[in-house]
Amino acid sequence: MGNLAANMIASRTIKEWFFSCYTLILFSIISVIAAILSLKFRLFRRITNGEPIVLIHKGIMLRENLRKTKVNLDILMMLLREKGYFSYSDIEFAILETTGKLSILPKQENQSVSKVDLVEGPDLSPEGQGPFVEIIIDGEIDYDKLKSTKHDERWLQVQLNKLGTNSLEDVFYLAVNLQGEIIADLHRRESKKGRANR
Repeated sequence: MGNLAANMIASRTIKEWFFSCYTLILFSIISVIAAILSLKFRLFRRITNGEPIVLIHKGIMLRENLRKTKVNLDILMMLLREKGYFSYSDIEFAILETTGKLSILPKQENQSVSKVDLVEGPDLSPEGQGPFVEIIIDGEIDYDKLKSTKHDERWLQVQLNKLGTNSLEDVFYLAVNLQGEIIADLHRRESKKGRANR
């Protein structure tokens, strides 16, 4: 948009100015429409923005996902070093976000000590918590992710009942991790207010 505005300023004739102005207005309208569609339809967001991809799982590089994202080993190691890790074997999960940034969950033994660890003792179980997988966003089920968690719609309905709702329309966000812990937000309907964490 900055380039289009600069072209308007640099226009030498009225015709060039009107063409640049028309292009700027058209580009602005398309941008606003795209933003509205992204807000209302998750499928549109997935198509236009893509989805996060796991590059490292339990200290093992997922080569197929590296090929899909066109991330080579040198770039991956550089991103890890920027986060303060010099070996991918120290990483439980490394996820490439749609912004191009790398989100990292280190293995339990490599994580910093928290206040909870000091009070209750650290959780050094071999399975670890893992990242939360988003099952429902904006009242829509992501069936691929639901399947990846080894759960089905019947299990999901049971969880919704436990949270006090029977309708997907009430659920703004629901995610589950490897240990079965669930976080959910029931703010989708304006008339319903409440947050549930389990």
